[in-house]
Amino acid sequence: MWKDVKEVTARWKPEEGDGLEHLVLRATDKGYQVRSHVIGENEGQRHAVSYEIALDKGWRVLSFAVSSVDGRSRAYRSPAPGRWEDGDGRSLPVFDGCIDIDLSFTCFTNSLPVRRVNFARGEARELSMLWMPSDTLDPFVDGQRYTCLEPGRRFHYAATDGAFEATITFDEFGLVTDYPGLFRRVA
Repeated sequence: MWKDVKEVTARWKPEEGDGLEHLVLRATDKGYQVRSHVIGENEGQRHAVSYEIALDKGWRVLSFAVSSVDGRSRAYRSPAPGRWEDGDGRSLPVFDGCIDIDLSFTCFTNSLPVRRVNFARGEARELSMLWMPSDTLDPFVDGQRYTCLEPGRRFHYAATDGAFEATITFDEFGLVTDYPGLFRRVA
């Protein structure tokens, strides 16, 4: 699917409130580079952030950085699968075992485990995510379960604490097209 494609763009709107995300996903010699800008709101609190993610060819996160228009920024690097460092190179053992990230203000990060793991139809996996909320940008570990309904195209997502679940649909590039209750693709 990426053989002749070097760049894909996508836009999503939140299901509730105002907002828009514009994302560019670019193939590189080493993997993929993601750059995106998001404006939106969460529980009445407005936010505007930019983020970048570097992925290897297997869709494992190598690094990511988030910056907010109010001046806050965070940067993290994964020197090995399931290991994390902050922007100053300090080890973050609290995130040991987290291979994927989930940025609360975008549905793009739901693509990461779906693209990285070769799911069989009906297969379910519980994953520990480095989860970043939009209000503080201070990440913590979050448990998530993905169940494959249609390989590469439809997955049932459930928070392991039972707080949320939805069936997410993806396009041929592994990008979300429909995330009921949260996001919908508009371009």
